Amino acid sequence: MSLKTEQILLDYQFAERQPRIFSTGVHLVPMKISIRGIEHYVWVADEFNNETFNSDGGDISPNVLSNKFENLYE
Repeated sequence: MSLKTEQILLDYQFAERQPRIFSTGVHLVPMKISIRGIEHYVWVADEFNNETFNSDGGDISPNVLSNKFENLYE
């Protein structure tokens, strides 16, 4: 199963937002989440290395964690 745009997973909705980014080097870690007591696993970015680009091909500097959506990238 892949997370698609606005996919519904056990009555929970997940939606992608822009920008969509591409990276030549990213460290991914599996994260366990619990929905209604059922365990699931998703990949989460832990660290970005090398060049990262937005969907228009421009350079972007992503942050792994932010308190606001607008601060996820520079």
